[in-house]
Amino acid sequence: MKPNILICGKTRAGKTSLVQAVTHAGTVPDEAIGDAEATTRGFDVYETEVANFIDSEGMEPGQTVEEYSRFIMGEVVNRLDSDTAENLVHNIWYCIDGSGARVQSADARLIQQFSDKVLLVVTKAETLRKEQTESMMSQLLDLLPSERIVMVSSHNKTGLAQLLNKAFEMTGQAIEGADEELFSFRNRWNTYYGNMRSRWEAQAAKEADEYINWAAGRAAAIALIPLPLADVAPLMANEAYMIYRIGAAYGYAVDSSIMTMLAGVAGGSIAGKLAASFLPFLKVPIAAGITYGVGKAAKAYFESGMTMNISELKEKFIEGEKESKNTNWKDNKIEED
Repeated sequence: MKPNILICGKTRAGKTSLVQAVTHAGTVPDEAIGDAEATTRGFDVYETEVANFIDSEGMEPGQTVEEYSRFIMGEVVNRLDSDTAENLVHNIWYCIDGSGARVQSADARLIQQFSDKVLLVVTKAETLRKEQTESMMSQLLDLLPSERIVMVSSHNKTGLAQLLNKAFEMTGQAIEGADEELFSFRNRWNTYYGNMRSRWEAQAAKEADEYINWAAGRAAAIALIPLPLADVAPLMANEAYMIYRIGAAYGYAVDSSIMTMLAGVAGGSIAGKLAASFLPFLKVPIAAGITYGVGKAAKAYFESGMTMNISELKEKFIEGEKESKNTNWKDNKIEED
C-alpha cells in the first residue's frame, strides 16, 4: 500500500511547488509550475515509490468556500466509495500562502470543514517579514494547535523535514492495521527520503545559524543605545523574532509557551539585560552573548524535535554564551526579512 496525500488550497499558494520540493527530481516537471497563473486543473497525481501526491486545482477568486469544499471532498468520497484501500486519502495538506502574512476567513472555514487528517502548511515562509511573524503566528494558533501547523519554504528547502515527519506519523496511523504493510511503507519512505532529508537538515541548520548570528549582531547594535533601560524592550523583541525564525527554519509554528521557555533558558536573562543597561562597557558583550546563547539553545531544541528538557537547554545556552565571546558581531549580520 502507498499512502495518498492530497494537497489543496487557494490558487498560487505554492501547492505544486511543494510537491516538487518533496519528491525526487523529475517527478514534477518545471512546466507544471506557473509563476503568474494557475496550471493545475482538476487533480494531477504524482506517483513516487513511497506515496502518491494528489495535487488539486486551487480555489479561484470568486469561488465560494462551499463550492471548493465540495470539489475537494468529492474526490475524497469518490476514493472512499471505490472500496479499495489503495485509493483512500490518508493525509490532506491545506496550503496557505505565507507571503500574504494573514489567514483569510475562507481558509479558516475550509480547514474547519475538512477532517482531522488535515495538516496546515504555510508555504513561502521565507517571505514573512519581522513585523508580520508574530501576527501570523497568532492567527494560525487560533485556528489549529501547533502540532498541526508546519512552516515551509519550497525555495529554501526549510520546514520540509518537519512536514514529512508529521505526514509520516499521520499516514502510519492510517495504515497501522496491517503490520507488514506498515513495516514496508516505513522502509520505502526512509530510503526514498534519506538523501533529501540530509540536505534539508543541513539547510535548516545553516539558516538557523545565520539568524542566530544576525540577531546577536543586532543585539550588540541595540546595546549601544546610551540611555539606561532603553535597550531592554528592543533586545527582547529581537530575541523573540530570532526564536520565531529558527522555529520556522525547522518547520515549527512557535507558540507562547515555547517562546517563554526558550527565552527563559538564560535564567537571569531579563535581569542580565537590566544590569547591562547600567554598565555601558559590558552592554555589548552581555547582550550579544545572551542572544547568541538563547539562539543556540533554540536551534538544538528544534533539531531535537522539541524533546530537550530545561536542563539540557541551559547547557546549550551556556555553551553558546561562551562561544560568543570569540565572535566579532559587526561582521555577522544578514538582511532582515
